[in-house]
Amino acid sequence: MALLTMDPPWSVIFQGESITLRCQGPPVHKQQPTAWYHNGKLLEHTETNTYRIQNARYKQNGRYECQSPGSTSSNSVTLSVSYDLLILQVPSHAVFEGELLQMQCRGWKVGSLAAVRFYRDGADITKPYTSAMQLSIPQAKAHHSGRYHCSADMHSYLSLKRRESQGLYISIKELFTSPVLNVASSAEPLEGSPLNLSCITQLSPYRPHTVLWYLFYGNSTVLQGPVTSSEYQVPAVGLMDTGFYSCAVRTESSNVQKWSPRVPITIKRVPISGVSLEVWPQEGQVMEGHRLVLHCSVATGTGSISFSWHREGSAEVLGRDSRYEIPSTQQSDNGQYYCMASNGDSPARSLKVQVTVVGWHHVAVQWPGDGCRFRDGGSSTPYSPCWDLPASFQLLPPEPGNVLMAAAGRKAESELRAAGVSLHPSAAVSEHCCCWQRWGP
Repeated sequence: MALLTMDPPWSVIFQGESITLRCQGPPVHKQQPTAWYHNGKLLEHTETNTYRIQNARYKQNGRYECQSPGSTSSNSVTLSVSYDLLILQVPSHAVFEGELLQMQCRGWKVGSLAAVRFYRDGADITKPYTSAMQLSIPQAKAHHSGRYHCSADMHSYLSLKRRESQGLYISIKELFTSPVLNVASSAEPLEGSPLNLSCITQLSPYRPHTVLWYLFYGNSTVLQGPVTSSEYQVPAVGLMDTGFYSCAVRTESSNVQKWSPRVPITIKRVPISGVSLEVWPQEGQVMEGHRLVLHCSVATGTGSISFSWHREGSAEVLGRDSRYEIPSTQQSDNGQYYCMASNGDSPARSLKVQVTVVGWHHVAVQWPGDGCRFRDGGSSTPYSPCWDLPASFQLLPPEPGNVLMAAAGRKAESELRAAGVSLHPSAAVSEHCCCWQRWGP
């Protein structure tokens, strides 16, 4: 886009004065004509990038544009040729935030003014900005936009007469938009995940060469900047990164600076998942009086993880560690067990495991004198003395549910051990009475 300016840079001139329009576009290798437009109609082509208006008249009022070789149409400027006695001259070009805003009050005859005053929206703003017939605001801000006019005492024949200029509206253009902080993924990222922030603003296309600087804030502390990058990244966030984030954009001289609204960002723990339960002995079958060990673990989840142990049908919390142990199991310990894990959010639960405690069943063989009799649960069968038991009775497989736990007379004990029979230390031993205990139902 071409840039159209005026010299002198005023949008209002007296009739009969001259002004030069200049069209600035990208450089070209070969000189080509510049097109000039007045109120949307082609005015003429010139071999140079300037157009001169001499002895201005009312018919030359209006809007002007240009198009230089290799560019699109320029911005428009408005020229007003005045026949008044007092005028306020304001810039013909757009004035952006941070730039100099200058204007002057002029009378038809040079040196004919006194007691010049300047006004914005009806309020006197002569001080502290004025010097003689000029008003200057070094770094214009948006609130300097408004309708301006001036007043002055003018010599009229042999007296002074107070006059006022026509009012002109001046709009201070936005150099760049107020920034917005953008969170790339979510305002509630998971602990350990990256946090990507962008400070979004739009620079005016009429000031494309302005360099913008960015600052990023977390809980009012500068995290990064000033830098020319509009991006900020935290590789892996933690709970301590929870807070309010914002960014600021400014010019190199800091005469224009704008802040984004604060954005709350809450770092969430990685939820607990994949809660699993291990049991020893495996499959949860344990002999009465022996130790039972349960272990709870999680596949994913961050932070401090708490555990609790439960048995189905009971409201009692059995333990609060990742490991739960029953040193000596009893029949009352039968049931379905599960664990729960939590890192402060909703707790997760494991699958249930069935624990079966297998008790001892007593088998007695007595020696009444007329032969050995075997008794179990009220039934009795005659047998030989305990050192002469049938081989089938002695050779039961030594594994849970079937193992014969036996202690016999001294003559038979070694024979039973040799046959693979497991001996329980609490079994009775005598020469005339054998007592076996069998593990399992």
